[in-house]
Amino acid sequence: MAFSATSIIIGAAIIGIVWGLLQFLVIARIPVKSEAVDEGSSLVSGANDEATTRRLIEIYEAIYEGAESFLKAEYTVCAYFIVVFGAVIFVLVSWGTGWDFARGLFTAVSFVLGAGTSIVSGYLGMKVAVFSNVRTTVAAQKPGWTACFNTAFRAGAVMGFALCGLGILMLYLTALAFRVHYPVADDWIYLTESLTGYGLGGSSIAMFGRVGGGIYTKAADVGADLVGKVVHGIPEDDPRHHCRQRR
Repeated sequence: MAFSATSIIIGAAIIGIVWGLLQFLVIARIPVKSEAVDEGSSLVSGANDEATTRRLIEIYEAIYEGAESFLKAEYTVCAYFIVVFGAVIFVLVSWGTGWDFARGLFTAVSFVLGAGTSIVSGYLGMKVAVFSNVRTTVAAQKPGWTACFNTAFRAGAVMGFALCGLGILMLYLTALAFRVHYPVADDWIYLTESLTGYGLGGSSIAMFGRVGGGIYTKAADVGADLVGKVVHGIPEDDPRHHCRQRR
């Protein structure tokens, strides 16, 4: 039984996306409810499970709100960047190819699609991370490390499989759309050159995510450091200190 390249590529992309969704559903089955096995596994010293659960939800909602605000601010800036840089790509590529506006337009469209794919993947990754962090904490109350490790690993798998599947699907569909304009095999070099904009768009937004996210998390780290030292009077090298735990 023979399979075409199109069916294999699109099938692999769909399998990746579906597998990521299945991993997310497994994580979602974990209830946000503290169930300490013994005194040593309690998340809050001296508190019962009901009070601990309320505290878990409170912290989870605060982190969720902060992550949502960060993504909204970052992607607003990214939207302006995509519009401006997309126009620059269109002009420069058109000029560099002897004012071939088709190649300039296709490269700019590829850039926008790559950036959009990266934004969707980054947003999904942040949402899944916040969603799974509290459930990893709950799973850590169980004996051993297997339950919490599997929860964290599945959360990473959601982002990994969804990103790869979505990227393959979008890139191949873009190539099929451009092939309508370049049906002759001799012109496919122009098609592949136009597709390079896809990688540029994805890499640009990934850079924004890395740099912006790094600044955001560093600010949170400094804030936690100051709270630990100044408010609670915990020395920096104390095992209870947030920054010591990260190290």
